[in-house]
Amino acid sequence: MPDTILIIDDEPSIISSFSSLLKDEGYKISSASSTEEALKLYNKKWYDLILLDLNLPKLSGVDFLKTIKEDPLAPVVMVISGQSDISTALETIRLGAIDYLEKPVPPEKLLASVKSGLLLSHVQRQRSLMLNDLDKSSRIIGESPAIKKLFSTVSQAAPTDVSVLIRGANGTGKELVALRLYLESLRRDKPFVKVNCPGIPATLFESELFGHTKGAFTGAVKDFPGKFVLADGGTIFLDEIGDLPYECQAKLLRVLETGEVEKLGSTDNTIVDVRIICATNRNLEKLIEENKFRQDLFYRISVFDIKVPPLSERKDDIPLLIGEFLKRYDPSNELQLSPDAIAYLTTLDYPGNVRQLKNLIERLSIIYQGKQIGINDLTSMISFDNQPEVNDSKASSLSDYVNLFEKHLIIETLEKTNGNISKAARQLKIDRANLSRKINDWGLKI
Repeated sequence: MPDTILIIDDEPSIISSFSSLLKDEGYKISSASSTEEALKLYNKKWYDLILLDLNLPKLSGVDFLKTIKEDPLAPVVMVISGQSDISTALETIRLGAIDYLEKPVPPEKLLASVKSGLLLSHVQRQRSLMLNDLDKSSRIIGESPAIKKLFSTVSQAAPTDVSVLIRGANGTGKELVALRLYLESLRRDKPFVKVNCPGIPATLFESELFGHTKGAFTGAVKDFPGKFVLADGGTIFLDEIGDLPYECQAKLLRVLETGEVEKLGSTDNTIVDVRIICATNRNLEKLIEENKFRQDLFYRISVFDIKVPPLSERKDDIPLLIGEFLKRYDPSNELQLSPDAIAYLTTLDYPGNVRQLKNLIERLSIIYQGKQIGINDLTSMISFDNQPEVNDSKASSLSDYVNLFEKHLIIETLEKTNGNISKAARQLKIDRANLSRKINDWGLKI
């Protein structure tokens, strides 16, 4: 499909010559002689590139740039104008134009500039598509109070540039939260660079994060900019920062405080503008007491603290998560879980949290392709600790299994509330009298 170019100019001779030249190169051309006409075309159709004159009747080319500046899908714009003052050129660049060419433009220069502009357009469109895909794949699934609170906290922190510390057990989705913070930030069009702190040996820490020059050490066969320079303008995600060796923490703190990065083998400093997001599954306050984590670094990275709830605090979300994972691993929609199987999965403890549930559904999609999974299929393959006992000899029907699930859930809730029936009733969303009756019927001891 040929690239589409919109020419906006009030001189018919310019439109004619540009159109003829560009059509000969295989491009599809549209034209407008005023800003009003151009905006009508712009709102009806996608263009890969716009060639814009500034001196237009009524509304100027600068007005056109201001109008489309807020559109995240705005195409690449190149200004071609007879106005040659520097202030106007700088203004158009500030408003998003990628180039400023003075008339008359030699044909070979126009073609070269158009090719460069279209290459940038293709890169930007591909990045936009990738971000949209990332946006969809990084959705946090859930409607429980715990997840709604998490959504609210992320929405508060995302538009700011403050450093964020994400806390949570393994498998809760800390990286997912980091991605949401990035995608909902003003830096989403800039890089997102992940650093796995436990995976970097202390001897290679400086090189990996801050870069090195060729020959700086044995094995440095070429220059490497480092993760911080690669993330310049965007976001760097330091995953499991609690596992960062103590001797490396001072070097990281220096960069966070000054914004200056010094490559190994070089005396020149590079200033970087990077938003810091960290994650950990460890108790950093305890590590500070044990002199295993620097207190000053802790204060630097935890301006905003976000806790990701474990799956045990959001069991209402388990059916939604099961549905999402089934769609992901069985797009044909042939694999089904029976209602009693789903009910059973909501009663289990998941020490591995959402990751453990996801792995389970993936495993089921492989073993039981195109089948409906019942409760007996699950109990024969699940070996979680503290799972409820459902293979009761008296359980022969769905209602029997449901009663057993209900009994297990009530026992679990009473344990969490230290036997407080009123509090347990509120958590279970049933009235206190009904809960008391069930406790008596089953002869439960409080």
